[in-house]
Amino acid sequence: MNKIAGIILELTAWFWIVFIIIAIAMTLQSCTFIERAEAMPPVHTLYNALSEGEQAVYDSFSAEERANVNKNTEMHQLRQALDTIQYRYDY
Repeated sequence: MNKIAGIILELTAWFWIVFIIIAIAMTLQSCTFIERAEAMPPVHTLYNALSEGEQAVYDSFSAEERANVNKNTEMHQLRQALDTIQYRYDY
């Protein structure tokens, strides 16, 4: 009987070791999304000159879209890139 209890105790110990290793691996794997996430580029230097509606449109962009919009250097280019009707032809 002691032999069977020893085997069960040893199997239980191995089970917990494997369980902890799997839990650690899953935790580390779930944290790797941070490395894959795109960093949001900083807001455009002309951001504060935009209206609230234009700022809302700008804020709705993804990181890739915001990076493309940030390439514009003039206010009329920035507003054209935002494609808001209010300032569409404001040159």
